Amino acid sequence: MSTLLYAWEFGANLGHIGTFLPVGRELRSRGHEVHWVVAHTSQAARLLDREGFAWMQAPTTGETPREGPPLSYADILLRFGYANGEDLLGLVVAWRQLFIALKPSLVLADHAPSAILAARTLDIPVMLFGGGFFAPPQVSPMPNMRPWTDVPLERLARIETESLASINFVLARFSMPPLTYLYELFQVAETALLTFPELDHYAQRVRAAYWGILPAAVADPPQWASQGRPRVFAYLRASSPHFEPALQALHDLNLPCLIYCPDISEPMRRRYGSPRVHFAERPVDLTQVAREADAAVTYGSPTATAAFLLAGKPVLMIRSTPSSRRPTWRKNCGAYWLRPRSPRMRGLSRRNTSFSTSRR
Repeated sequence: MSTLLYAWEFGANLGHIGTFLPVGRELRSRGHEVHWVVAHTSQAARLLDREGFAWMQAPTTGETPREGPPLSYADILLRFGYANGEDLLGLVVAWRQLFIALKPSLVLADHAPSAILAARTLDIPVMLFGGGFFAPPQVSPMPNMRPWTDVPLERLARIETESLASINFVLARFSMPPLTYLYELFQVAETALLTFPELDHYAQRVRAAYWGILPAAVADPPQWASQGRPRVFAYLRASSPHFEPALQALHDLNLPCLIYCPDISEPMRRRYGSPRVHFAERPVDLTQVAREADAAVTYGSPTATAAFLLAGKPVLMIRSTPSSRRPTWRKNCGAYWLRPRSPRMRGLSRRNTSFSTSRR
């Protein structure tokens, strides 16, 4: 049987390990050996330990500040080790040593560009596994991921050239031919996009294999604090912008509300909890809660957003990252909370609880 390696380098939250876990279980049941190399070991302890899987820490680097928000995928790379060839070499050598030790026949890369680069230097096949944002389209320069902002193509090209120089520095170190375009890094054996064409982050993509949204690995049935309608489900992160104003708005609605926020503090849980507002201790079955709730508020979770859109329910997304924001913005199938303290936005939560079925 085969030895497979799941590689996760960038990003956070449960959607990475949790999404691959059902696949990992099935692969193991068929006799394959599955290795996990993860960006955040705390999440591995929560999800993998009970499954009998072991894991290793992924080679990562902290974010290097740059002026303004990231404008493209290449700009993100520059903030995480790709602005300097020797910095990137350090990451790639670490990934190579993991691969040499574990001898995978296939690397499943979940937002792991340095793992993809390391696999290229060792001629190990790679399968991209994750949301559309993690697999940029075959265009150059890579698209502006803030389409509401006018960014000259020349600026995007300069950003891409800078990151490409570091990649080619590493490839030369291992006597590999250089890349002409950054998108060539993502030309791998296979790509599985865990999304739908309508929710793909890149309108420029021509052909792709869309798997849709996979079922959650660990999820409890929703437990509502009280009966009555309408019901609101919220999937939030304490680290997200505008977290506390969102909690205040949900509390002020005085409607049956179920909130899942894994990193909320106990004092904040007590402050905003009420007989009608219940905080879930563990991940909630999104398919079931989308059937039972009338609307959702999310920090930008693509899985939660897709579940509610598939159920025909409205979604309010709190501004988070461009990776979570762009698809619904482009398709006009979601609302965004951009300025929670502005006079216009203070009444948004109350207005959006009419939940007219004619708007679904």
